[in-house]
Amino acid sequence: MNDRAMPSISGSFLPGASLSRRQLLVGVAAGAATGITSITPASAAGPGAGKLATAHSAEAALSWMSTTYELVRRENLTPPMAARVYSLVGIAMFEATLAGAPRHRTLAGQLAELPPPPLPQHRGQIDWPTAVTLAVHTVLDSVLPFRGDTTRALLNESMTAALAGRTAAGIGQRAMLASSAHGAAVGRQIAAWAATDGYTQIVGRPYTPPTGSDHLWESTPPNFRPAVEPYWSEIRPMLLRSADEVEPAPHVPFDADPNSPFGQQAMTVYRQFFANTDENRAIASFWTDNPGSFTPPLGTATGLPAGHWMLLGSIGIRHRGLDLAGAVEVYASTGIALHEAFLNCWTWKYRLNLLRPVTYIRRYVDPNWSTFINSPQFPEYTSGHSVASPAAATVLSRLLGEFPFVDDSGAYRGVVSRNFTSFTHAAQEAAQSRLYGGIHYPMAIAEGFTQGESVGALVLQRLKTRR
Repeated sequence: MNDRAMPSISGSFLPGASLSRRQLLVGVAAGAATGITSITPASAAGPGAGKLATAHSAEAALSWMSTTYELVRRENLTPPMAARVYSLVGIAMFEATLAGAPRHRTLAGQLAELPPPPLPQHRGQIDWPTAVTLAVHTVLDSVLPFRGDTTRALLNESMTAALAGRTAAGIGQRAMLASSAHGAAVGRQIAAWAATDGYTQIVGRPYTPPTGSDHLWESTPPNFRPAVEPYWSEIRPMLLRSADEVEPAPHVPFDADPNSPFGQQAMTVYRQFFANTDENRAIASFWTDNPGSFTPPLGTATGLPAGHWMLLGSIGIRHRGLDLAGAVEVYASTGIALHEAFLNCWTWKYRLNLLRPVTYIRRYVDPNWSTFINSPQFPEYTSGHSVASPAAATVLSRLLGEFPFVDDSGAYRGVVSRNFTSFTHAAQEAAQSRLYGGIHYPMAIAEGFTQGESVGALVLQRLKTRR
């Protein structure tokens, strides 16, 4: 792919002119970006325009979530960064379709400092899948760092393909312009809101891990990289009253003696490594979802834990046969839960700053021991998977119910699919996988799960997506 921006619109483009298909697509994208909205006759809208979002399939939302996952994977984002991106995409989808979903209520006034969305100027001409496309493209174009060589090309090509699909479906030129202008306006608003959440103040800020006590976290083998997102607690919460609102129970007091209660936490991890069955190792590999890197050792980049759960949301959307309005409700709600879960988890990780099992075991038990999967470069307590997974599962279970499903989200990296009886079952296995992988103490897993359930419950209590 060529890493190039979409061509800009020429000054000669006017609504109603005779255009080639490519000219129309370029004009739609650029018109939305520049705020072109001088559209009038509804007769030129085409047969699909003006329908409610409930009359459209979920395909536009599903496709963009898949694309977002791939973009996050190529960008090698950190787990909290990824959760932020997915949440913003879900919110943009939801707000962009709001005027076409009469049962939905805006998230403005619910999410901290989020203003009401702009209303479409030509509501009767809006094609909601096109509005979703421009809203998501605008947000991603703003919030992704574009460190990957092919990321921007994939983003622009995905928009072009989506717009071409709507044109092929019979959406007329004026409807395409009206829909694109509306979606882009919503996307710009969400991007502007995201720009005030504190992220720009923490990105790249130097960090030196504290020292002076044996219990403190230090960078872990084999990568020995810098701490990941040490200032994430400064990000603005969306629904939580504060980043530390849900407080995990205190961990077992540190003790260097392997026979102590703390030492036995580490010894459980150590013994599990040797007791792992093929099934245990398969579970650990399946739920790895670790960040990648642009520097050796590269590893296999993933869409991170938040992406894994957004794809599980996609599985549920397909299983239930949801329409576009239902799909964006699932993505917005799940994305918000994941955003708050990672914010809350990271706040306590760096406040407690506990060393990882591999550090303890090498120092006090076995200097040559290594984990089955790499320990990510951030403190131990609590487990991120164990917090995020039940938070997402709690929301997905409420919105979609519980049902058996096959999770094939890891197929791109050669991971065999796994069967689950419910979202709760998947969350429980995700948490347990961190013990099989050797990267978390049992207490971090158990207490993290309780923490995540509490975050999910708060999201369900406070987030009102329907009238």
